[in-house]
Amino acid sequence: NTGSESGLGHPTMANYSAAKEGILGLTRSVAREMGRFGVRCNAIRPRAVTRSVEIFTQTTASPTKALERALGRFWLGDRGHIPSDGGPENVAPLVVWLCTDAAKNVNGRTFYVCGDEVGLFSEPEVICSLSRAGGWTLDSLDSYARERLIGDLTNDFLLEGYPELREFEPTKS
Repeated sequence: NTGSESGLGHPTMANYSAAKEGILGLTRSVAREMGRFGVRCNAIRPRAVTRSVEIFTQTTASPTKALERALGRFWLGDRGHIPSDGGPENVAPLVVWLCTDAAKNVNGRTFYVCGDEVGLFSEPEVICSLSRAGGWTLDSLDSYARERLIGDLTNDFLLEGYPELREFEPTKS
């Protein structure tokens, strides 16, 4: 299956992000349902320069650069690189390899591929949890969540210092 880095969250493309991340849920479900029959189902998040990507980049360079600066480490462009020959043909070897016996134990996993780099994504996992007899109320969450669940998490997406990205103004045609 083909996912996308956009599934990790992509400003201005929530619909596409949701659809692509849904593919990963489908991938895991198919792997679990069909794995007992020897069927494997994996996903790739390819990054390749296609004609449509080039056109999009050329027409949205200004907002794209501003978002890149504002989002820093959360910007999807931070991972890897796209060499000048970073076309779809660089994705094919990983896709074919996943179909071979060399990858027979790989099922339900997500890979990244771009140019000369391939990678395996970690699977989602709970990093911290709390339990409370009788369940949670708003007051009990207020009392315990900051200290024992979320710690010093911050909202990295406020984009403070980037007023041009906080307001949407449609382009004039």
